Amino acid sequence: MRRTKIIATYGPSLEDPKILTKVLETVDVVRINLAHGSWDDGSDQNNEKKIKLIQKLAKKIKKPIAILVDLKGNKIRIGDVKDHVLNLEKSSILTIRFTTEKVSKKENEIVIDAEHCFKKISLEDIILMDDGLIKLRVDEISEAKKTLKCEVVDGGLLRSNKGFEVEGKIINQTGLGDDDKNDIRRLAKLEVDWIALSFVNEASDINQAREVLSESASTINLIAKIERMDALKQLYWIIKASDGIMVARGDLALQSGPGELTGLQKNIIKQTVKGKKVVITATQMMESMISNPSPTRAEMTDVSNAVLDGTDAVMLSAETAIGDYPVETVHAMDEVCKGAETYHQTISGKDEFEYSELQYVDHAIALSSMSIARNMDIKAIVTLTESGSTALMLSRVRSDIPIYAFTRNVDTQRRVALYRGVISHSYPFNVDRMEDALKEIKKELLGLSLVNAGDFIIITSGLPLKVSGGTNSLRIIKI
Repeated sequence: MRRTKIIATYGPSLEDPKILTKVLETVDVVRINLAHGSWDDGSDQNNEKKIKLIQKLAKKIKKPIAILVDLKGNKIRIGDVKDHVLNLEKSSILTIRFTTEKVSKKENEIVIDAEHCFKKISLEDIILMDDGLIKLRVDEISEAKKTLKCEVVDGGLLRSNKGFEVEGKIINQTGLGDDDKNDIRRLAKLEVDWIALSFVNEASDINQAREVLSESASTINLIAKIERMDALKQLYWIIKASDGIMVARGDLALQSGPGELTGLQKNIIKQTVKGKKVVITATQMMESMISNPSPTRAEMTDVSNAVLDGTDAVMLSAETAIGDYPVETVHAMDEVCKGAETYHQTISGKDEFEYSELQYVDHAIALSSMSIARNMDIKAIVTLTESGSTALMLSRVRSDIPIYAFTRNVDTQRRVALYRGVISHSYPFNVDRMEDALKEIKKELLGLSLVNAGDFIIITSGLPLKVSGGTNSLRIIKI
């Protein structure tokens, strides 16, 4: 069993239902980036159609696939370039025009609908695009035409809608915009599982999104993307306000520099797990597989290090969205994660349990369960759960002991798909007495070959049964 969860980003490479199905068979979560889609009914990139296709195929293969949606946020992006890709050669000249137009009409020009940042740009500024892979230097500025004439410092293939940054400057607006609020309302109706917020700088950014969800009577979970050094100053409060954190290494690296990034990643993962929230490691994890059928040794090491750091999930972006080998990529990611996990306990086995920080009964049950399991020959932990809360608490303690979340709620099954080490199982709770439930659970576990006769397992539950947030019981059972 692979404990670290895999997120694949949806894009043109996954539009074929057959290919998407093959990817769904391996991954746990599918990500949709609203920066690369539309809500227009006639669009071939309609977001609602994407979501419903994923939900339909997941149901067909009987697998609880979670859907994570990235809001556009206030990230500044270029418009559509001619033929959707522009080959920028070193020392060539490129014009950047600030306009409400969405499509560039010239080969040596890109357009950006973000006039508010034009005045923040100066001569000799370094423009960074596509997570810094493309670099330009500003040589001329035309106030009248709202254009920048730039020389290409580091070239490459530039695709439509890629991010636009200025080295050493913050040019995007703060807070949750009206477009994002409207997108949240749409997503609430489509029953997605997680929403990722871009450029979160403080807890109030998450609270704004939470208010919009509350108005829609939605319980969608919120992921805060850490992309700015300023966010690290408020990391403790951002973790408390959110349901999870994404280490968005592309944008974060533009501010921190390559030397600091690895240390920042480790610290963010550690603080998030300690804060009892979910953490995702993202960006360029297997970038070479966009055009190659196998990863580089460096990429294997990068993914392995994230697993050893204790991340809940590793995320693929362009690799599955526009790559030539999406199925091979998720298989490679799966293999690397499994390999790294065989060493994880050797490294993390000395973790201490922080009993002094306990405030809730279900947290105490979860921590006690893991303590017992790690000191006895416990083969599995089964949590009977309504909301998935206890499964989350159990998964905050990294171990090689499988955690099975038995639940009657389909949305809970999808939610826990992002929790490291947790496998969901549909359980209808047709009985009211715990003794009857135990008989059914033993039968289910043996029938699925998850345990063997004579094995010891731990079962956590709430009494009475079928009450959300009521975990108050821990049992050690012999199969």
